[in-house]
Amino acid sequence: MLIYLILDDTIDTLFQLMDQLIPPYVICLIVDEYEYLENLENEKTREFIAKSNEETDRVLGGRANEVYPSLLSIFREPQILDMFAYSEDEPALLLYGESNKLLLGSKVLYTPPEGYVLSSIWKVYNSDEIGVSIGRKGSDKLTTLLISVEGGIKELGQFVSSPFYFNGDLCYVQSYRESAPPDGGEFPSERIFCGKEIVYGRDLGPGEFVEPKVFGSVLTVVKSRGWRFSELYVGEDFNSLRKIDEGEVLSVIAYTDQLIYMKNNTIKLGEKSINSNFPIINATAGKDFLAINVIKDYRTQILYYDINGINTNEETYDNVIFIDSNGSSLFLGETSFKFKYKVHKKTVEKGQVQRTKTIMEYGNYNINVTDVYIKGDVLLHGFLLSKSPKSKGVIVYGYGGFRISLLPSFPSYLRPLLDGGFSVLITNLRGGYEDGEEWHKQGMLLNKKNVFKDFESFTKLVKEFGGKTVAMGGSNGGLLVGAVANRSPELIDCAVIIHPVLDMIRYPELYVGKYWIDEYGDPKDPKYRDYLLSYSPYHNLRPRLPKTLVVTGTFDDRVHPAHALKYVAKSKALGNDTMLFVNDSGHSIADPESEAREFSVIVSFVEQCFSNS
Repeated sequence: MLIYLILDDTIDTLFQLMDQLIPPYVICLIVDEYEYLENLENEKTREFIAKSNEETDRVLGGRANEVYPSLLSIFREPQILDMFAYSEDEPALLLYGESNKLLLGSKVLYTPPEGYVLSSIWKVYNSDEIGVSIGRKGSDKLTTLLISVEGGIKELGQFVSSPFYFNGDLCYVQSYRESAPPDGGEFPSERIFCGKEIVYGRDLGPGEFVEPKVFGSVLTVVKSRGWRFSELYVGEDFNSLRKIDEGEVLSVIAYTDQLIYMKNNTIKLGEKSINSNFPIINATAGKDFLAINVIKDYRTQILYYDINGINTNEETYDNVIFIDSNGSSLFLGETSFKFKYKVHKKTVEKGQVQRTKTIMEYGNYNINVTDVYIKGDVLLHGFLLSKSPKSKGVIVYGYGGFRISLLPSFPSYLRPLLDGGFSVLITNLRGGYEDGEEWHKQGMLLNKKNVFKDFESFTKLVKEFGGKTVAMGGSNGGLLVGAVANRSPELIDCAVIIHPVLDMIRYPELYVGKYWIDEYGDPKDPKYRDYLLSYSPYHNLRPRLPKTLVVTGTFDDRVHPAHALKYVAKSKALGNDTMLFVNDSGHSIADPESEAREFSVIVSFVEQCFSNS
């Protein structure tokens, strides 16, 4: 028996394995000579980053500088990042772009200080205030503030989310990402504070998180582990919380005279249930209606019900990204491949839409959208975007994980490539949520390789039609592209890997990787270790891979830049044509200048790939 151990395993792990195995066996230690790149303060790491950026700039910098102004203009265009129904008359809106601000209807309530970006807003239960989170360059080190309608500002602190008032106290969720909570325990983890006291979460382990919501005097808490399993608790205070339900995809919608919540593809209304034939994204309850947002045929539908659960109406949109209600008003935000956003206000009575008014909209883009289907192990779907009848090449984009669906969405950063005659194929892969939780399960844990097979089906289709391909993905999508490049290099002409997860053995030890264990599996668990090692892009690197650009950011404190740095160092040592660009950006929404800088390099790389291939 041949057993592989990574050098970072402890001696205890070695002895435990030896106790469980029957001789004869051979133990091979795998030495990670690039582990020093996990320390961003290391002088060698800084030198590696500087040298890599210089090399990339020599090759791509000229064209990147040319395309940067147009991309900056695109990223400065207005975009809706978040929205909720503040009142029956007005929504609270978070606008991104050159004018990054919190709006209440058309009134500007708050703009961030210079150098900061508003990245999220919060409905503050039992209050007229609005919660906002600001950060720098896309970092997850966000500071949360409470904003009053009169303009008052109260700072709550870093890593704070979901502020609300309960029994006269200001409460919020505090995340511990870099150190243990004050009551002990592993991190990353979360606690709920009211006043200055921890009132919930002492039993939470690493990778678990909570979502509290308050409806008058009724408290609800959803406790989740990973993206799969949740428990719902309800009570009059934190000491009287009782478990109401548990299962997959749990989320509280409202509490009127009864608790209304979502459980997978069912909406629970007290003793009644509304069962959907399609995956439910979210839902909202108004005065006398329910509106449920579902995925149907890779677009979204809003299904309307009266308060008794009787279906009254339905509307189809390309992609509804926000939906919330207050009284008889329903506020709905949508996007598409052909426009950036529209915000509608609807008056709904007993499940029937009486009036619709578009209160905000921006952007029109002339683009051809074709639905592509491939029959293999499962029926796969993708969106082919193009502007020219004859394509210079195809950017195949994928993600495939964490229950994230790729639905029609305005292609801001891809517009220069589409305008330049390239096509983009956006792929719906297992691991997402386009066909519900079972679709997600088929692409996670020991089913992860299904995602790679799905993506390969699309790249193979492009090749069969004589096209040239750039495989592109970010974060979990970077893992996808890295794995497929190792598995099927002949199906890819070039690869773009953005802020990626690539080291599947060390990922739980880097930043907040423990949150992803329920999605990928724990490399310390023998059940998952060999499987993770069999596809880990970093560990399976080999010579003669496609030309590749890897992008990361020094402000990325969600996916550690070491994933990208180690991968590039090892790939170059194997003789591959691999470039690295380290931006001053993070994993979340950064300022337009940082985002434009990053994607100008990507556009330059893609254009060069096709011109040289």
